[in-house]
Amino acid sequence: MNEREPGTVEEITGKYVHVDVNGTTQRVYFEEAGPEDGIPLLCQHTAGCNNQEWRHLLADEEITDEYRVIAYDLPFHGKSVPPTGQEWWEEDYTLTADRFAATIVAIADALELEDPIYMGSSMGGNITLELADWHPDRFRALIGLECGAYSPGFYIDWLDDPHVNTTEVNAYSCWGLMAKQSPEQTRRETMYLYEQGATGVFKGDLYYYSVDHDYREKLGDIDATECPLYVVNGEYDYLTTPEDGKEVAEGVGDGCVSVEIADIGHFPMSENPVLFNAYLKEILADITGERSGRLPEVLTPDDVGVELNRTEARAVRREAEEAE
Repeated sequence: MNEREPGTVEEITGKYVHVDVNGTTQRVYFEEAGPEDGIPLLCQHTAGCNNQEWRHLLADEEITDEYRVIAYDLPFHGKSVPPTGQEWWEEDYTLTADRFAATIVAIADALELEDPIYMGSSMGGNITLELADWHPDRFRALIGLECGAYSPGFYIDWLDDPHVNTTEVNAYSCWGLMAKQSPEQTRRETMYLYEQGATGVFKGDLYYYSVDHDYREKLGDIDATECPLYVVNGEYDYLTTPEDGKEVAEGVGDGCVSVEIADIGHFPMSENPVLFNAYLKEILADITGERSGRLPEVLTPDDVGVELNRTEARAVRREAEEAE
């Protein structure tokens, strides 16, 4: 991303909205950019992280000319501190599918968003299946980035063990999930964001991701003709692969589209924002009907006019070979 000139004030505002989630009032922080009457685009961050993952999207004027982009911090994340109305410290933070979906719908309701597009990544991508199943009438469309029907194996006890530096472990667990040709600066920034979470929050999110979310036998329950569902998985994501996305689309059927995005990994919006934003514009154009022709099964940098830093990718590959 190009640096802004000194003195530049970005057209992004941050506010708090008080949200009723299953009878508990949550003070939720969100940032937004774009016209108030623009198409709402509601953005959910990945497990254990916060809305800073979306900062490059919020600053993309081509998108914010038409869309009201809103990126929030889920309760217990970022600036959305735990609720003051309960003794939350008396139990472990544990995110369930019901609580997660209810929070997203409650935020959309509290902000009085009319016909919004929802977009989330990783756990935020997986929850599109519950939203499509339980709340298809609340959204214009759902975009599930790095989405799968089932993502087992990541609810791990030592993620909040006092003998483990979870701040560093959480960050480095993300490193291998990003494409080697994504710019090092933005990959490092993604790691930096993962060093900011409170103890136990990443693990608590992964309860939903790896335990409570299992749609392998329920994909047929989703009617995506009521609310279009886009499953968009990165080529370099080995947690939720493009093949996982295709299986979701095949299981759901009509109304669900699977798209592989080439040369990008598990954190597309933060690891390579220039490439991701270009891909996203194609998907948004398909949702609004502005795109001529169907989306391809694979979107590539050439399709969207983005040139990658292949030299950096080769250097990463050479370092790996030397380490062996």
